[in-house]
Amino acid sequence: MTSPQYNCATLVFPAVNQAALEFLRAARHRGESVVCAASVANDEIGAEWGGLHRLPAIYDDDFALRFLSLVGAQSIGRLFCPVASVHDFMRRFITQHRLDIELIGQSPIRQQVEQHRQLMARARRLLPLVELCADGAPPLSLLEVAGVQRQASLIYGESNDDKLAAMMGVFAGTPAGDVVEIGSLMGRSAFVLLYLAWRYRIGPVLTIDPWRSDAAIQRESPDEFQALVDEWDFEVLSEGFMVNMIPFRADDHAHIRLASENAFKIYVDGEAILSPMGGRVAYSGKIAAIHIDGNHDYDCVKKDCELWLGRMLPGSWLILDDYIWSHGDGPYRAGNELLHDQPDRIGCAFVCGKALFVKLRY
Repeated sequence: MTSPQYNCATLVFPAVNQAALEFLRAARHRGESVVCAASVANDEIGAEWGGLHRLPAIYDDDFALRFLSLVGAQSIGRLFCPVASVHDFMRRFITQHRLDIELIGQSPIRQQVEQHRQLMARARRLLPLVELCADGAPPLSLLEVAGVQRQASLIYGESNDDKLAAMMGVFAGTPAGDVVEIGSLMGRSAFVLLYLAWRYRIGPVLTIDPWRSDAAIQRESPDEFQALVDEWDFEVLSEGFMVNMIPFRADDHAHIRLASENAFKIYVDGEAILSPMGGRVAYSGKIAAIHIDGNHDYDCVKKDCELWLGRMLPGSWLILDDYIWSHGDGPYRAGNELLHDQPDRIGCAFVCGKALFVKLRY
């Protein structure tokens, strides 16, 4: 059997699910010629791709004839099957008919098995770090670490595995109180905070992000980095964040869509704050853990620390994101000032996943 010619078209069959749609969109960006076929109607794919060829079900008597006719008419050289049963059937069909067609990728079942094995390997690698950061407190289990990592990976964000593992660890010994995040983007780290606050019965979570371009521009960063702000639709950010948070105990979480300084005034007033689910969340005004990941300009990071750290409990944790950062040194300078100017207040400090973790004595 000769190798398929790569100027031939790729057939997506059956083009019926999200995996098919994602493949089609990626193929479009690659400039590939793609043909869609299915045995059932799919209006979304048909409309987006300009039509959908209809084929009989794979077990119908006339499937082979109709399939081979489509292959010849459309010059098919590759086949993508996003449904496990069809993938297995077509693998055998191609061999039996000695077709010069490349079956792309693994079976969806094998793909899921492999993805799970890779996830568990990541979790096993991270578990010792989680245990180390827990410092003797009961850590999360291997399955919990894997579960948090998997869900976090589904949410757009820049918090990496090591940082999230360190967060999982330090929360094991965090006192009861409020959990605060300044700068949330679409919610990757906020999800982790929500889970950990629930898992260790710490307290409600408050997230703060104005989702405005003027607040997001890092003016001390290179011009090219600042220009990335224009890529965002901030209403999509706001809506996407809420979509990502609502499945995860949104009744224990409220968000303030204001700059950090204005949000602080609301927080210290002590009034309950509206949650994404429409209820109201009461906060104690005493912070057990805070993740500072807002504007990274030095003055902004310093102001966040000056405002919020005065509300922190003994034994609480500050997580200062991007202490090590390629686009500026605002968090680094502000973090170093804290370590230098308030040494008696520092219980311990370490850097993990580019973030500075500081445990406060008072």
